Amino acid sequence: MRNIFLIAKREYLERIRTKSFIIMTVLIPVLMGAATIGPTFLMMSMMKATSKHYVVVASDQDVGEAIKAQLSEAQKRENKQAAEAKQKGMKRSEETPTASVIADVDTNTSSEERARLTEKVRKKEIDGVIWATDDALASRKLTLITLDVSSFIQNTVLQESVGEALHRESLKRKGLSAAEIDDLFKHVELVAENAKPGEAGAADPQMTFIVSFVMVMILYMSTLLYGINVMRAVLEEKTSRIMEVMLSIARPKEMMAGKILGVGSVGLTQFAIWAITAMVLSSSSLFAAHEQLKDVISGKVLAAFPVFFLLGYALYSTLYAAVGAMVNSEQEAQQTQFIVIMPLIVSIMMAFPVMQNPGTPLAFWASMIPFCTPILMFIRIAVQTPPLWQILLAVAVNLLTLYGLVLLCARIYRVGILMYGKKPTLPEIIKWLKYA
Repeated sequence: MRNIFLIAKREYLERIRTKSFIIMTVLIPVLMGAATIGPTFLMMSMMKATSKHYVVVASDQDVGEAIKAQLSEAQKRENKQAAEAKQKGMKRSEETPTASVIADVDTNTSSEERARLTEKVRKKEIDGVIWATDDALASRKLTLITLDVSSFIQNTVLQESVGEALHRESLKRKGLSAAEIDDLFKHVELVAENAKPGEAGAADPQMTFIVSFVMVMILYMSTLLYGINVMRAVLEEKTSRIMEVMLSIARPKEMMAGKILGVGSVGLTQFAIWAITAMVLSSSSLFAAHEQLKDVISGKVLAAFPVFFLLGYALYSTLYAAVGAMVNSEQEAQQTQFIVIMPLIVSIMMAFPVMQNPGTPLAFWASMIPFCTPILMFIRIAVQTPPLWQILLAVAVNLLTLYGLVLLCARIYRVGILMYGKKPTLPEIIKWLKYA
């Protein structure tokens, strides 16, 4: 055990002093923050944009006025939603800047008028022209003349506003009052209620998806990067012949265990730094921009993260250590490690189906596959926590797999670290397993 801890200590201190450790420790939380908090600040900055000016060209004045009124109403709803989001998330007292929509109604539907308005759009004198003539309404295909053709969000809002305005005008002509029309278009809210007794309702689905995906990517990248670090450490010592000196004081199993333990401790150190930083920022307005995070990132999610990181890291690092012992160069390692990466790629491919339907038989069996468990079971816990027996079963299966994997890879490691020359073939590796 003493040799294991000595090797682990060396690996740990060697890596936390590198620039790459500092850069990754800072970069990953920044990327996670940009993916979660960034959209809120982006939305706030968009609210400071100048007002939009549109011209509605309609054959009927009433239709044009209806579209104009609905565009203004839609912008008011957006301003209200943004103000509520800022009041809830940012907790600031200053007034939220609001955008506005200016719409003019034009009943001249001639081609000359269209050309004139198009030229004004080209010169940026107006932001767009909505062509809602009788012919356009009859074909159910209106034209928006604008320079912002790629702004699909804004164009979708315009489309919905115009569609609602036309529906309102149609209902008005059929004799419905304004109050009756408003009642028909009143927003209906669907609140999800958990059918399991004693469990709270679901958090914001969109926020749950984003945060779960970000944490899964951190888990995926951390497992992959630290596993590769183990492989490179073995390969570096093998090619420099330091391995022969180290074998004089430590057994191969001790060396492999020390490397896995040392590099894994580096990963846990990073997670500890991120957790402490998150707790410090949780009281500031920066982190408070998304109070929904407190509902999504629960205690069980925070507890599950290091558990499944350790499981995934131990599994893949053992394989990477064996790969590092087998090959003789970085190029050979890159070619061979694809076999190790494949289960991780499959896990990421299965992440979206499992995230959308975490309680299906597919999600259950996929999360029980040892090399997929660290990512897929963590997703199930983050999205919809499965029964405790399923979590314990998955952990037990992974531990048994890890035990068997250590026995096999230790044999490969024992022979491979002293083998130089050509890349070993599959029959040779089988011989190592038999006679090591």
